[in-house]
Amino acid sequence: MKPIFTILFFAAFFQVRAQDGDYYRKSYTRPIGTKPYNTESYLKKFGDVKVHDRWYVGVSGFVRKDKNTIDNDFDELIGTESPTVSAWGVTAGWVFKEQWNVELAYDRSAIHNVLMIYGDNPLKYQMENDKNSLIVRGKMRLLWGKPSVRKSAFWIGAGAGLIPNSGKSKDYMEFSGYREKGRRQGVDTLFMSSDTRIAKSMTGLVEASAEYVIKVAKSIDMSLFARKQWGMGNSLTTDLVYKVNGVETERARIEGDGSGWNFGISLRYVFHIGYDFSPLNYHSKI
Repeated sequence: MKPIFTILFFAAFFQVRAQDGDYYRKSYTRPIGTKPYNTESYLKKFGDVKVHDRWYVGVSGFVRKDKNTIDNDFDELIGTESPTVSAWGVTAGWVFKEQWNVELAYDRSAIHNVLMIYGDNPLKYQMENDKNSLIVRGKMRLLWGKPSVRKSAFWIGAGAGLIPNSGKSKDYMEFSGYREKGRRQGVDTLFMSSDTRIAKSMTGLVEASAEYVIKVAKSIDMSLFARKQWGMGNSLTTDLVYKVNGVETERARIEGDGSGWNFGISLRYVFHIGYDFSPLNYHSKI
């Protein structure tokens, strides 16, 4: 009987050791210290993942060439030109499935009138409005390659905006001179006044745009853009009166409505991205 008890004792001992081994066996399949799957690891594992939507804010800097017009040059005494100046703006936007974009922009950008007075000593005066404009833009991505995947791409768009005007009188100037009538006929006294005013009511603009958006990093985009704008109503008006010997002989007007071109660069910070993991039966937002 003793050998039998000895065999049973060893069988029971090895059974307990086997159960202890199962109890302490590691239950995880990933090495200790490895981070669990998150959005970034899914992107690295499965490659291009569709983007459902994203939100961004941005700042832009650009050069602006706006066109103004004059209806009379006083026999080539005066004229105007289209100035090129720098400006800036801020934006906020929403992108849907990397194909459609809605953007709201505030631009600190002036509309100008330029008065040129020709002669032996030419003079140039530049007047501007209140520099404010609000614009809503809609954009469409030109699709090459995979849709709904965030990547560098061309976008085209159209927009409309409002230009708040204060109705203020900006600049009033007077100029005088003399002109010989002829031999032994004396001289004429010449006088010209210039009165520049900002419109009393709000005016508008429409635009067409094209841009190339470069994905710099996960949260940073850079845009190179060109925009053509057409003014809807004159925001800035300069009225000129010309007198000879105290008698008004001619009038002229310079008008600026905001029509022109913008060329610039924009940096955007993407603060929300909604990924579409539907092929993996998973949806995550960061």
